[in-house]
Amino acid sequence: MHWFQSSLASSRACRSVAFLTFALSLSACNNSAGPPAPQGISVVSGDNQFAVVGSAPANPLVALVVDDNGSPFAGATVTWIVTGGGGTVSDSTSTSDATGHASIRYTAGAFPGVATVVAIVSQVWTASFTVHIEASSNGTRVP
Repeated sequence: MHWFQSSLASSRACRSVAFLTFALSLSACNNSAGPPAPQGISVVSGDNQFAVVGSAPANPLVALVVDDNGSPFAGATVTWIVTGGGGTVSDSTSTSDATGHASIRYTAGAFPGVATVVAIVSQVWTASFTVHIEASSNGTRVP
């Protein structure tokens, strides 16, 4: 009888350990945390600058990428798009550095006016920059 009771207790212990292992694995599978991801972007500098047609403003456009706690987020891909007023950006993407900053150079288009450049992270969060484009001083249009 002693062997039977010992075997029964051992069997219950094994089932308890198996159940606990199963329950822990389920909770791990249901963890929705996932890898860290950017949760926002904002303008740091370069907004509301002036440039002459066909040239770049004095400073680059700089954005700050943050995580869900508002802390700088490194390694995020930021997409840059000229959405109005013409002109070009030096690259279509840049990556946020260790301080969460991503930057790009803008070159004004051929006509005076106002250009808008948008920085996008995670296909959701945006920051918008405005560049005022002035006519060249010699009155000629840059092709």
